Amino acid sequence: MAVRAGVREVEVTAVVSVTFAATLPANNKTVASITLDPAYPAVNLLQVPIDESWVIEDVYYGPAAPVEEAIFEFLKNLSTLLFRTPPTSAIRVDNVARPKVAPVILNSADILSIVGQNTTVIGAAPVTETAYLKIRRFTTR
Repeated sequence: MAVRAGVREVEVTAVVSVTFAATLPANNKTVASITLDPAYPAVNLLQVPIDESWVIEDVYYGPAAPVEEAIFEFLKNLSTLLFRTPPTSAIRVDNVARPKVAPVILNSADILSIVGQNTTVIGAAPVTETAYLKIRRFTTR
């Protein structure tokens, strides 16, 4: 991807976690948390800084097998569905046939939120699933 003069490009990996409550029936949606920088706490909504644009390039799980199957939905500005992942076992990083997401652009001031959906009944203990989100950040700072 060509970058204009004066524009800085940085690749980051965000951590996306969702905790499903114990005994939760299948197909329930739960708000996920996003950690963009480990020095700061996780958030449920992530706003693109005013002087940046982001490109989401990949979402993956693993390499360990998921505890339960989950699907992640990525939303822009709390309403527009950007994309929905296949179940977590299909997006494991060590899966050579893992489907890649088409690049998704988030412009300045856009808000990213993520919802997890369990595809099976959750047992007697809560279950946390974690995925990783590869983001390319473009900034004029």
